[in-house]
Amino acid sequence: MKSNIQIPLVLDGAMGTELLKLGLKLPLPLWSAIANEEHYKKVVEIHKKYIEGGCDVITTNTFRTSYRSYEKAKVKDALTRSNNSFKKAIKAALKAKGKKDILIAGSIAPLEDCYEPDLFPGEKVAEIEFMEILENFNNEPVDILLIETMGNLLEIKSILKLTNQINKKVWLSVVLKNNSHILDGTHINKVLAMASRYSVDTLLINCSTISNTAGAIKKIKDWGEKWGIYPNLGRTMPTKDGHIKDLVSNADFLKLMLFAKNKGASVIGGCCGSTPETIRKMTKHIKAK
Repeated sequence: MKSNIQIPLVLDGAMGTELLKLGLKLPLPLWSAIANEEHYKKVVEIHKKYIEGGCDVITTNTFRTSYRSYEKAKVKDALTRSNNSFKKAIKAALKAKGKKDILIAGSIAPLEDCYEPDLFPGEKVAEIEFMEILENFNNEPVDILLIETMGNLLEIKSILKLTNQINKKVWLSVVLKNNSHILDGTHINKVLAMASRYSVDTLLINCSTISNTAGAIKKIKDWGEKWGIYPNLGRTMPTKDGHIKDLVSNADFLKLMLFAKNKGASVIGGCCGSTPETIRKMTKHIKAK
């Protein structure tokens, strides 16, 4: 764990959109997971750029490394390939970290498309699959479990109820439909109650527009535990494959980060559309004030 923590912690930015900028083909449903096997060095390089930009936490490129994703893609030897991609993602984060005093967050995504909460396969199936994912992370040297881009309350419950069996800090991050509700229409207050029930260490908002994120800060800042944000930089939500047409200005992004810091955020960072340069500029201002 970090020995000289300065709050707020700075989380890294996007991996998938950075890989797309390099011209890589990342077809769904595997998306960025493909890069772990086919472009491992590029994954390491992107992690390193975020570290050089001043982030305190890097996120493993495991958003789509689940067996379900590989099976859905009709990949031969799906289980072996998914395990290999997962292991390489962990290895890439560790290689980029080296001996630097930073944290590694293990990314856990919704089982299906993160923008389609109605595709949630049900609690029984989810508990089996999430338990396998959690056990894999429990055997790896990651500091935090980052359960992210969650937009279905039952899916959130399905994984949180298992986390007491895992010896890792749990961060839960949700994606917003508007400034009061997650994607399935659940009011964010119900998410806060569930996070408290299952001892979530830090509650976050990610992969949401700056405007929705700013509005939701008023609702999460007083929940009683640590909280944070890492929004998209798009004025609207990205396409399913991560493309963003219209980005907000760096000034608007920084304004939100400073607002969050002043309201007591423990973690800040960027999601889709953010870059190592985004994080570098943000860190320069955040840690100077």
